[in-house]
Amino acid sequence: MNEPTTRSSSAPWNDPPERKKTLRRKRAEKLARRAEHWGRLLEEARSEGPEMVAAVAFDRLRGQLDKLPVSARERAYEDVVQALDRIRETHAQ
Repeated sequence: MNEPTTRSSSAPWNDPPERKKTLRRKRAEKLARRAEHWGRLLEEARSEGPEMVAAVAFDRLRGQLDKLPVSARERAYEDVVQALDRIRETHAQ
């Protein structure tokens, strides 16, 4: 008959694949690259003026909002509206 110990010891869950990098590290590196990308875009935009900085910031905001789950997106849109109202009130003359 078949020996269950031999089969179970060769099962894939008993021998997980070796990872060069942990998933946590890969995620951290991806987030760092993303932050560097947006930082570079903002620096380039600053050299062109405040309107370009706002355009880059709004593009980034829109991208982040699109990535949110639908359930959280509505609350996030409300937060954006409130933030814009606070900015308008603070800088109104």
